[in-house]
Amino acid sequence: MSSFRRSRIALIATVVAATTVTAACSKRTDGDDSKSSGGSSGRKLSVVVVAGPLADPFFGAMKTGADNAGKDLNVATEYLSPTSTDASGPTLARLMQAAIAKKPDAIVVGNFFPEAQDPEIKSAIKAGIPVVVINSGQTNWKELGAISFVGIEPSLAGTKSGREQAARGVKKGLCVNTVPGNPALEQLCQGYTDAIKKGGGTASSLRVPYQNATNPTKVTQAIAGALRADKSIDGVFTTGAAVAENALTAANNAGRKLTIGSGDLSTQVLKDIKAGKIQYAVDQQPYLQTYYGVLIAKQYVQYRLVPADGVLTGPQVIDKDNAADVLKINEQQKGIRGAS
Repeated sequence: MSSFRRSRIALIATVVAATTVTAACSKRTDGDDSKSSGGSSGRKLSVVVVAGPLADPFFGAMKTGADNAGKDLNVATEYLSPTSTDASGPTLARLMQAAIAKKPDAIVVGNFFPEAQDPEIKSAIKAGIPVVVINSGQTNWKELGAISFVGIEPSLAGTKSGREQAARGVKKGLCVNTVPGNPALEQLCQGYTDAIKKGGGTASSLRVPYQNATNPTKVTQAIAGALRADKSIDGVFTTGAAVAENALTAANNAGRKLTIGSGDLSTQVLKDIKAGKIQYAVDQQPYLQTYYGVLIAKQYVQYRLVPADGVLTGPQVIDKDNAADVLKINEQQKGIRGAS
């Protein structure tokens, strides 16, 4: 049984146990009704989510996950994010300070830039606010004192992508990273590179400044430049769905046939996978990262229930065999399986 499946089973068991406790204990006896939604005070639990900019559709799915968790679990959630042009470590650190100042019952945070964010995460924990780390921060959440982690093991996701491309005959790969300095994405590209090399090929990384990541023209130009500089590149793996589309445009403009893999989903990427234009996507399910993050925070605050280890929401490979099913879900339930 995979660690992802075991983690999901553990979470389901947590929900069942929490529901049983709620049904059996309609009146709390620990004197802490203020910490219980539906307690005598009537106050909802409050959870602040600190994550990436909503201009990036990946984080739109995260906000949807947080919002839906709040509705389903009767938790007051608030999503704090930077603008697309200022999604830097210092900005995210300031957002953590703002979250702490709100004195919520818990904080769910993506630790994208540990050097800047680690001190603020520690400050929240020191202030008595439980923290769940999501998406990025898989290697050090325990050291910080967070109660749990929800996301992916980035090197594993990168390795899976590299194996996919090696199996499809790629000999010279390129990993396009649009958030240089984010350790998780560096590990993602390293896993990809190592897997391509193990398959008998070579690979390198193209680092595109984050301020250009949402500018399709600049990203396409950067990828086109890499393709011009090395005509042996036959595979591209991108850390985002929009960037995969940029890679497809660059390849088409250059008259190049590439094996393209996306590190995220969108409706267009799914359509292109179905049509054979993009070969696969490695889905880490950002919706689940915030949904489970809020769920874990609630169960911990109310009952001190917490998964024994981090919860992995991916990677899951979406290719031509299953893209149609996921596309149908994404068209019916926009924003849950990726950008519209």
